[in-house]
Amino acid sequence: MITKQALGSTLFGMADILRDKVEDYKAYILSLLFFKRLSDNYEWETENEIKEFVKREGRQPTEAEKRIIVAQKHDFKIPEGCFWKDVRDASPDKKNEKLNKAVNEIADANVDRQGKAVLKGVINTVRWNEPAPDGSGSKKLSPQVLTSLVSYLDAVDLSNKNASVDVLGDAYEYLIKRFADENKGGTTAGQFYTPQEVVDVIVRYLKPQKNTTVYDPTCGSGGFLINAAKYCKTNYNNSKAVRLFGQEDVWNTWAIANINMILHGLDARIEKGDTILDPKFVEEDNELEIKQFDLAMANFPFSQENWTKTGKPKKDSKGKTKNKKDGSPQLEYPKDGFTDPYGRLVYGQPPYSNGDFAFLQHIVASIKDNGKAGVVCPQGVLFRGQPEKTEEEDGQNRKADDEYLIRRGFLQGKIDHNGEFTEMHNIIDAIVVLPSNLFYGTTIPGAILFINKNKPAARKDKVLMVYAAKEGWYREEANMNVLLPHDILRISTILESWGDLEIAKTWIDSQKTRLKTLIQEDLDFKLLEIKEYYAEDIEIKKEKLAKAKKVITDREAANKKPTKGQEKAVVTAQTALDKLTIEKENKINAAHKQAEKERQAIDDVEQELITMLQDPEQRKRYFNIADMEELEENEFNLNIPRYVDTFEPEEEIDLKIAITEFKNIIGKETELDKSINELLNVLN
Repeated sequence: MITKQALGSTLFGMADILRDKVEDYKAYILSLLFFKRLSDNYEWETENEIKEFVKREGRQPTEAEKRIIVAQKHDFKIPEGCFWKDVRDASPDKKNEKLNKAVNEIADANVDRQGKAVLKGVINTVRWNEPAPDGSGSKKLSPQVLTSLVSYLDAVDLSNKNASVDVLGDAYEYLIKRFADENKGGTTAGQFYTPQEVVDVIVRYLKPQKNTTVYDPTCGSGGFLINAAKYCKTNYNNSKAVRLFGQEDVWNTWAIANINMILHGLDARIEKGDTILDPKFVEEDNELEIKQFDLAMANFPFSQENWTKTGKPKKDSKGKTKNKKDGSPQLEYPKDGFTDPYGRLVYGQPPYSNGDFAFLQHIVASIKDNGKAGVVCPQGVLFRGQPEKTEEEDGQNRKADDEYLIRRGFLQGKIDHNGEFTEMHNIIDAIVVLPSNLFYGTTIPGAILFINKNKPAARKDKVLMVYAAKEGWYREEANMNVLLPHDILRISTILESWGDLEIAKTWIDSQKTRLKTLIQEDLDFKLLEIKEYYAEDIEIKKEKLAKAKKVITDREAANKKPTKGQEKAVVTAQTALDKLTIEKENKINAAHKQAEKERQAIDDVEQELITMLQDPEQRKRYFNIADMEELEENEFNLNIPRYVDTFEPEEEIDLKIAITEFKNIIGKETELDKSINELLNVLN
């Protein structure tokens, strides 16, 4: 069977065929991949079940029995004439039409018990037969390109015979990450992908249990849900131990998420729509009551303006639209405010210009009374907004800002319209401040907010503050910063232990092997990529060298002396081959060194954490457990420097050594001056 590394690398080769041919080419690749998987596996399921029938009954099934096998032994139906081979064998001028017809008929054929077409908009999200926009009568995706794409993918067997659910699912996720990496600076990558390291930290702190429900209101390609299922497979040997629910507003991304769930063999419900204005998960007996889940995980759109969709462009006196500095229109909103029919904004009304607290309050409303959530959000939610100030306090007469009141509500409890507490209840469990430039499509510094509606008694009035943006706690790469395995260990250990040394030791022991395995898997991927990258070029260079050598061999066999040009051709070919081989080996060695460096970093961080947890002064630079008194003193501003010492201490200098070095430099300077003066005297 094919490995996930080989399959992922092979599938990404499809991008080379499509790149610059169509916009958002990932949708074309992922949709075509899904179609082939369904077709390949359908045929494999039929063949496999017939083999089982023969083994069981000792004879071949009759035609009637074959029809029963076909009808009952498949997860999805594929109508006659809609298989991969039908598209592959179609002539190039008919291929677009044939593929488009096949995926649409498959979408129509697969209906659940409620009459819902489960693959509608999923397998047929791409319009394969769409005409070119220039009116030329040609196709948007040329038949030649589609033919190349189909021929390329045809060589890969995507049935369970060659690609298991785990391998195919992991390869699909690899593709999604590669697409995100290609568009690091663009806005679309952030819509469908959250860095795996951040997902890992959140999933492992929330620890999905058997039979729990997990919800992501802005699920993108479904990374949080997939990893919750993987966590259950590792811990309970059953990836279906949790029930998965998600909502996504972007059509193509919604389709990608659904495909992701199917390829991983998971039963998940992914709905399409705007989570704030049109939440799809509501109670059956009350469409205006938000459905609640055990766990929620999310990376919602940062600081979304006009989240109510009620803003209209401002006009000047001449009726011309007023624009901001970036060229986008300034918006104005209705004065009568926004009323949420679902009753989620119980902590306060977020500003129209920023939807962060709209999403956060939706998430709070979506978890049960004992529910938990891990949410990626911009750091601004920790400190935006000011408290009320009276004239006696500081000469001002200022009302409290909405965002301040919402944040205070998360920490103290809900209040009524008179400003009186209806309950005293702190739901913020922990905060992790992350490095800037960590997320796709934005440079805004992010944080993880952990919410727990039923905190342990010892932590009810406490909040764990973790500072994970310290210099050296992440790796800087082109356009982005990246968390490495030892960075994950550092963050997760502080979260898990809450400063308890013995808990930290146990946790570290449980994570070291897992993280080192991830490092090895990443190394295996890199080595395969390097070998495949150089394989074709090295083969060409070898053939060129062999031809050059054969010319000389043939000359010598004919008792002729090789010419200087022929001898030079051998040297040139050998040099080119050696150069390419050395370049390849250098990259392989560099990958091994990096992996070894990361493995060593795991052990180093283990010692670092154990030392830190025993030293009160060092602890202050890593985290703080703030109680309600400290939070009140800071007026519920959760900006991390108020609680954790983020100052980078200067390196200590040994004064004796420094003075000795200084004297040596002065002595050398005196000798140099003397030499220069002597030279000048000679010249004069």
